[in-house]
Amino acid sequence: MSKSNSLLKSSPLFLAVAGFALSAQTEQARAYDMDCKVILCIAGGFPATCSDAYRYMIKRITRFPKPLPPFGFCAMSNGAEYTAHNVDYSFLHQGPQSFECPADKKLSYRREESDSGGSFTESGFCYTHSTTSRTGWGRDEQYQTIYHNQSAAQRINFQLKIVIEPGTTYEYRSPLFRINYYTGYVSQRPI
Repeated sequence: MSKSNSLLKSSPLFLAVAGFALSAQTEQARAYDMDCKVILCIAGGFPATCSDAYRYMIKRITRFPKPLPPFGFCAMSNGAEYTAHNVDYSFLHQGPQSFECPADKKLSYRREESDSGGSFTESGFCYTHSTTSRTGWGRDEQYQTIYHNQSAAQRINFQLKIVIEPGTTYEYRSPLFRINYYTGYVSQRPI
């Protein structure tokens, strides 16, 4: 090695550039690894060891103003992209599908338009059963629905499911994950 190459390799500028390049490659590899981990963790229902993958996924889908898919490029050992998966996801902004109740309760959903038009409010609550009560007589007779065992409905803003190795003997279908990425709420529904 020449003296100039030796001096160049020991210079602070060279070391800084080499460190940056190595750091960028490490960060890129870590992102690919995390994308692969998200795919596996979704399929496994986000067990406790997947909290970092869950946070990574939430960070991607809550990116403002343009959310990203739940994960990006997942590299196989040969460097090719792993594509043997189908991901179905959607952002839920309004409507009854953006509320959730426990399995033993029903949802009551209401949407009210404003008088000036263009805006509306949504509300939802959960209940076990309802009864109808009559009040008044004759022209004053009215019926009122009474909802029993009410509780607040959980707001949902994102849902996803994944199929790994579709159409093969190794096929795995995840449950439907329903998420509120503001509160951290996650539920799983069998498909």
